[in-house]
Amino acid sequence: MNEKVLIIAILSLLAVGFGAVGVLAISWTSNLGFSRWKDLLVDDGLIILAVILFVYGFYVNTKMH
Repeated sequence: MNEKVLIIAILSLLAVGFGAVGVLAISWTSNLGFSRWKDLLVDDGLIILAVILFVYGFYVNTKMH
């Protein structure tokens, strides 16, 4: 795989990731009412779990090399 294809693949993955996080963050921060606090707790738990898994995966990847 040459560098041009690799750069395009990485940038497209980053764009999709930032788009998905943007959609989640906008819907998460625009929730003005706390009438559905159980749903908010589940959403917050999933976000925290995703961050923990990302950090753990990054840590494991750095230990492998």
